[in-house]
Amino acid sequence: MKDEPKLKCLAQAAQALGRAQSSEAQWSEISRLVDSIFGYSLLTGLAFLKEQRLMRRIFSSDETPNPSGGFKATGKGPWSVQVLDRGRPYIGSDEADIRAVFSEAELLIERGLHSVLNLPIWGAGCVIGSLNLLSHRHAYDQADGQLIDLVSGICAPFAFAVEHLGPVALPTL
Repeated sequence: MKDEPKLKCLAQAAQALGRAQSSEAQWSEISRLVDSIFGYSLLTGLAFLKEQRLMRRIFSSDETPNPSGGFKATGKGPWSVQVLDRGRPYIGSDEADIRAVFSEAELLIERGLHSVLNLPIWGAGCVIGSLNLLSHRHAYDQADGQLIDLVSGICAPFAFAVEHLGPVALPTL
């Protein structure tokens, strides 16, 4: 994509997200946007519950390997520090990278998901979640950092879904 089509896509997404009247409409637009800019085979959206150091899956484009509603402990490893604490994206290129960050790595790899792009989502000055895009090997190696930041910023309205999660029964870990 040249710059002009990318800008048009980003502008359309920003307007559509602002006008979306439900979280389903927001996720539909977020899915369309990240697919047109980066591509993906699996997209998940996770809310970050900072106090508990947990991620809660609030969206999945495929419920089989990654159903909505599930929780994941974040720990304090390099991925958590980079994405959740520093708010910087993470790009994993191959199966070794998938294994380093996903507890369900073997299931993902079996499905042909060998690379990952994690986009931190900011709200009210801190990371409130992430978008996780998975695809074939090396799919995101050349991802443009400015586009990553723009898409992350445009997708911040998914905070609406985070703010309206209501009381959450936390899992016993």
